[in-house]
Formats: sequence, structure tokens, C-alpha cells
Amino acid sequence: MPVLLILIFAAGVLLVFLSLTGDRRRSAPRRSAEPLHRLLRRSGGDDIGARELAVVSGASGVAVAATAQLALGWPVFTLAAGVAGTLLPSWYFRQRSLRRRAGIAEAVAEAVDALRDAARVGIGIEEATRVLARTGPLPLRDTFQRIDRDLRFDGFEAALLTARERVADPGFDTLVAALLMSYRVGGRNLGQVLDGLGRSVRADARARREVQAAQAQNVLSARVIAALPLALLVAIRATNPGYLAVFSTPVGQAVLALCLVSVVVGYAGMLRATQLPAGRRVLR
Repeated sequence: MPVLLILIFAAGVLLVFLSLTGDRRRSAPRRSAEPLHRLLRRSGGDDIGARELAVVSGASGVAVAATAQLALGWPVFTLAAGVAGTLLPSWYFRQRSLRRRAGIAEAVAEAVDALRDAARVGIGIEEATRVLARTGPLPLRDTFQRIDRDLRFDGFEAALLTARERVADPGFDTLVAALLMSYRVGGRNLGQVLDGLGRSVRADARARREVQAAQAQNVLSARVIAALPLALLVAIRATNPGYLAVFSTPVGQAVLALCLVSVVVGYAGMLRATQLPAGRRVLR
């Protein structure tokens, strides 16, 4: 038992140390938590409301907490498992949002190339967006279809601004800015503008992929360090419950709570140290 206790506490201390000494130059100050509906919209879950997500989160928390209580029977571990289970659906949608953003960055580059080619052969902007509604890249095809529907009732500018808020991506914001400027003042140089924009979007997406690949090892290390003592704790509890009987006492629960807090704080710090800065949106 002392060896396991030392291992759990050491894992938390190690995560805290790595989070404090990691490279923070690529991290950006985080804003306050975004509303649930914005998270769902960015992840593509437009058909799921905040109320449905709250219900699923509550059910997930109860299920995970009940499983932990049956497996270990420790109130502190049950509470921690319940909190983790409650946050699990939001974590899933956040990961889905990150994957969707990566796909949108590639799709914006393809859309820019298509619009550039259309401008060079003399096709108007509105007609070019209608073509993208039928043949555009899949991650943005639904967006251009909505633009096509909205411009019939609200006009081209209002349709683009609505789509910009729906997609909420810096690259798409820049594309909307270029299209609005060309629509208002004329599109003589639109092909050149879109050509440069396409190169910029592709370069940014490529740089992010390279940085994410380099940071994946640090994220994996943080997950392994955080999960190893907890997995070992569960395994020992399942095979030899008497060995961990000291954790069933109030003092043991308090010590276990401190160990869990150290692991959570260290893991959160490691993720923050490896977080990429979010691109700044324009026209807001």
C-alpha cells in the first residue's frame, strides 16, 4: 500500500512539474468557458441542443459513478468518477470540434481554389457559391447550400455573415471578408486575392498538422502517467481488497482525495502547456 500511495502522489507531482516547466510559448490565454450551444455548433452537432447534452452528461455521470462504487466502494473515487463521467460527453464534442476544425481548414483551401478558378473564367461570385453548394468540399458543402438558400431571401451579404457565424473558423472568416470586399467594390483582382489566401490557408493548416504531430507524444505521455496509478489502484482493489483496506478509513479517503487532485491538476497543466493558440477571427 505505501508503494501504491507513493506512486499515485508521484504521478501527480510529476505532471505538475512537467506542466510548470513545459514550453508555454505556443499557448494562448483561454477565455471563459463557451456556451454549450456554441460547442455543439462547432462540433457539427446542430441537431443536439444544450438540454439534451445536459441530460446525457448527467446520465453518463451517474452511470460511471455507479460503476466506480460497485468496483471500489470508495466515496472519494465514486465522486471523482461521477465528475469525470459528467464531463465525458463535453470532452467528446470538444474532440469532435477539433477534428472538424482541421477538416474545415482543408475544405476552405479547396473552396478558395474553386472560387479563384471561377473568378478567372468570369463566373460571378453568387454563381460560384451555387456551384460549391453542389460540388464543393464535403465539410463545407452544407454551408454553401445554406448560403444558396439564404441569399434568395436575405441577400448575398447577409447570407455570408450568417454562414460566418455558423462555421466560426478564422480561415472561413477571411474568405468571407474577401468575398464581401469583392462584392462591394468589384472583383477585378479577386483571383489574385483568392490565390494568396489559398496559399496562406494551406500553409497554416500544414503548420498546425506538424505541431500537433510533435505534441501528440507529450499528450500521450500525460495520459499514460495519469492513468497508470489509477489503473493499478483498480487492479489491486479487484485482486486483493484487503491490501488497500486503509483507504476505506476517513483518513485514507482524505489521502486518496489529495492524490487524485494532484493527478488531475498535473494532467490539466500538461494539456494546457501543449495547447495550440486559437486563431483570431476577423470581422467580429
